[in-house]
Amino acid sequence: MTACRVCGSHISEPSYEASAPALTSMMAFIDIPTLVYVCDECGHAQCADLPDIESFYDTTYRISLESDDHDQVFAVAADGTPIFRTDHQAAIGLRLLDLPQGTSILDYGAGKADTLRKMCMARDDLHPHVFDVSRDYVPAWNSWVKPENQASYRVPDAWAGQFQAIISHFVIEHVAEPVSFLKTLRGLLAPGGRLLLSMPDVAANPGDMTVADHLNHFSIASIKRALALSGFMLETVDSTAFPGAFFIVAVCCEQPVTSAPDRQEAAHAAKKAREICAFWKQATIRLDDAAKQFSGKRAAVYGSGFYGSWICSRIEADVDFRVFLDQNPKLQGSVHFNRPVLSPSKLDDDVDVVFVGLNPLKARAAIAGQAALHRPGLDLVWIDG
Repeated sequence: MTACRVCGSHISEPSYEASAPALTSMMAFIDIPTLVYVCDECGHAQCADLPDIESFYDTTYRISLESDDHDQVFAVAADGTPIFRTDHQAAIGLRLLDLPQGTSILDYGAGKADTLRKMCMARDDLHPHVFDVSRDYVPAWNSWVKPENQASYRVPDAWAGQFQAIISHFVIEHVAEPVSFLKTLRGLLAPGGRLLLSMPDVAANPGDMTVADHLNHFSIASIKRALALSGFMLETVDSTAFPGAFFIVAVCCEQPVTSAPDRQEAAHAAKKAREICAFWKQATIRLDDAAKQFSGKRAAVYGSGFYGSWICSRIEADVDFRVFLDQNPKLQGSVHFNRPVLSPSKLDDDVDVVFVGLNPLKARAAIAGQAALHRPGLDLVWIDG
């Protein structure tokens, strides 16, 4: 048995399991099996613990440090221009929080804190603070955050109750004890202070279910439960502004939050989580079969993110896997798993098959606009059949 990270209920067996290695959000393999558990009580899904989790985030998890301007593409505009994650997050944050003049704001689990930096570029009245569990990001902070407003490993005692707003982007899915994490943030907020959280929406991006370092796969039902247990009142849920994720705004309450869990909402979330686990079981079988079908053929993988990396691990022993294709211009020209990352327009004519490593809910629409992938004789393999 294992215990739900949100409500503590016992979960007797995993809903999905795959043998080692497991793939992390940093596109690295670790020697542990992938295990996903689903809680019927609150609708939460979770992966098994990482070994030595503190060391992993201190020295291994180094997001967006490849270059000063490294960023992740979250979408592509109609004219083909990439829209980068931190620009979009900054705009969402300013809109949802509607910050008063002179707000003291903390980015908790900040990484390079590019989102907060861009918020401050738009609002020079804000007073930025940053915290992370690693010192790798200090050089990125030093050019724009006062040294006394920076903290690593441990939050200063003097910061308790000092902030009118906290942002924490794509952090809570990584923490082993999300309720304790939220209680820590509550302790840093002034009464009535507001918290903005972003996290993957596993229903909109099913690949998140098998990311080894995403220990939590929140549903709306389970994040509501976690917030209530931590002393927050949910104010806003935005599941449309950032495809594949949802953004939560919650208010720090002085009195305990006593709201009865929505059993129907939790049951629906648990059912959806199990459906996603079943999808991954079938996707694994489907991809293994395709690798055998195209054994020895010259191949490319479209997408150098999580889906593409997972496909690489399943096919490279069978096919002549040459390149990754990716629309992100900041990834083009790099090397991923010892293979070049190229623009889709640069696909060689001698490639026989392209394995599509994109979110299956959006993959066909994305590929439809790529003329180079629709030439006669080129096979496309989709993970959803």
